[in-house]
Amino acid sequence: MTDTVPTGPDRLVDTARFRAAYRQVPAPVAILLVPGGPAGVTGLTCTSATSLSGRPPMAMVAVDHKTHLAPLAEDTGQFSINYLAADRATWAQAFATRSRHLDDLAAAVVAGHTRVPTLATGTTAVLECRTTAVHHGGDHWILCGEVLHARAQTDAKPLLYLGGRYGTFHHDT
Repeated sequence: MTDTVPTGPDRLVDTARFRAAYRQVPAPVAILLVPGGPAGVTGLTCTSATSLSGRPPMAMVAVDHKTHLAPLAEDTGQFSINYLAADRATWAQAFATRSRHLDDLAAAVVAGHTRVPTLATGTTAVLECRTTAVHHGGDHWILCGEVLHARAQTDAKPLLYLGGRYGTFHHDT
């Protein structure tokens, strides 16, 4: 099988145009946590976590192959999605930076209801998931999980990512 690049109307959009388009789509900011790794818990910032199914309750998240986080979630069988509150942009930046030491955030990571690592504070919603599937998708893994426990803080504003910047949502009324 040879890799061919389609031409004409079936060709794929170039990466720069694709990224420019998605920079205009607001996304919730979450920290994905998985037990294991050198520090005992591995985490990363993501803007690709969303619901997958209502029956059964399922969530999914896309993670870059370079992070090795999806295979870890597959091996341990669990992960949590921690949607950040608007005042936690520094946490999002810390988990998005691979070289930064995360000791200052360690106190915020606790065992959740199902014993998967979660964030104790600074969230609008937390989903504790059992890993059900990991799929290949381009340069990312698509991590799927059944939601075993969920909690929400309805009075917190969500942290959003748009145009390369963090912000929040304001109601019109």
